[in-house]
Amino acid sequence: MAIHATLWIISVLLVFYLVLRYILRLPGARDFVGFSGQTGIIFVAFLLVAGAGIYYLCYRLLLPLKTMLPATCKIAAGDLEQRIEVERDDELGVLAKHLNDMVDRLRNNIKEISAERNKIKAILTSLTDAVLAVDQVGRIMFVNPAAEEMLGKKEEEMVRKFLLEVIRSHEMDSLARDILDKGGIREAELRLFPTSSRVFRVHGAPINSEEGRIVGAVLSIRDITELRRLEQVRSEFVANVSHELRTPLTSIRGFVETLLEGALEDENISRRFLTIINSEAQRLQRLIEDLLTLSRLEHEKPEKVVKGASLSRTLNRVLEVVEPLAKEKGVELKVELPPDLPPLKFPENFLEQVLLNLLDNGIKYTPAGGSVTVSAGREGSNIRVEVRDTGIGIPEESLPRIFERFYRVDKARSRELGGTGLGLSIVKHMVESHGGTVGVRSRVGEGSTFYFILPQAEGKEGGEGVTES
Repeated sequence: MAIHATLWIISVLLVFYLVLRYILRLPGARDFVGFSGQTGIIFVAFLLVAGAGIYYLCYRLLLPLKTMLPATCKIAAGDLEQRIEVERDDELGVLAKHLNDMVDRLRNNIKEISAERNKIKAILTSLTDAVLAVDQVGRIMFVNPAAEEMLGKKEEEMVRKFLLEVIRSHEMDSLARDILDKGGIREAELRLFPTSSRVFRVHGAPINSEEGRIVGAVLSIRDITELRRLEQVRSEFVANVSHELRTPLTSIRGFVETLLEGALEDENISRRFLTIINSEAQRLQRLIEDLLTLSRLEHEKPEKVVKGASLSRTLNRVLEVVEPLAKEKGVELKVELPPDLPPLKFPENFLEQVLLNLLDNGIKYTPAGGSVTVSAGREGSNIRVEVRDTGIGIPEESLPRIFERFYRVDKARSRELGGTGLGLSIVKHMVESHGGTVGVRSRVGEGSTFYFILPQAEGKEGGEGVTES
């Protein structure tokens, strides 16, 4: 560029010189212009020297700029590792130094911004709550992995789309619009999916610029379906416990007051009343013991099985306990166990309580002349134990809830028979806490079959199997 400019200046001076010589050759031109030929030559020589000076200055100025040009182009393209090498003490050297300092500060600032961005992204990625950010018109700018999982879509499928296009919930869209229009924090419990019963808590807050203008909103979404279900279960549990405790206490209090008012003097009445009070007190004791057992099962770690439980030996002990009740009701007890059954990977005291609860339940709901049968067999590496009765059976609609706490098919009959409504729930907790499963099959009028499946322990079971009782 400097060479071209200098050549252009020299060409102009040469043309000027030739024109001047032509003019000076004209008659009278020398006197008119006041120049002699020697003066013109001196003038032209001065112009040539000036042109050479201009060339030198242009060369000194433009050569460093030409050297700086490739580095500045790379810096403009984003390569901030470039350095502008101009070793001069004049203004160009100072300019190059300032440019290098500016690039260094810019590189450090970008590194800091990237570090902060990565830190924020890592925090948002690790959150279990779904997080979405929308701009001032409601288009999605950012979603975290939890939001991708919750909505079943990838980030690229959602970014730059309007919120209502991604989440078909007008309540959610209205909440976001309200934040964008008025600012402030909003919270709501919504059903985001019309075909689902899941409940979500949405927390929204505006994104403000430095000038205080709302430029977007952040929405945090948490699935609280299980929380609401547990709250309902807790509420029902408290109501059921209160009712179950109040019933025997009310009965005891009523009979005690009657005795204090004078019935104590009549021996027959007082004995009958005291018998009822004793029965209600025992029922209250059983209820409290069952509640404590459930609480222990839910909050303590499962008991470690050191030695497998022998089904035959445990069943013999349980039969000794329930046989009087079976004889009193006229119910026959049957046992069908193979002689080579291996031990169960289950605490022996738990197995005893499970069998006791299932046999007691079968005897209570089997009319006179019926039977309750305990059978077992291998099922792969597990053992399946069944307690089958010929009792009244369970309606089909009640089967999914039969293992719930305090659930009774016939509440009046269950209380009359002395049940607490917790026996089957205890069975379920004990078996499932040791990797087993429980279930029931039943038809009204044909009886019920309760079963549990548990893994077998190592080794052989000692003792012979029980075949009849």
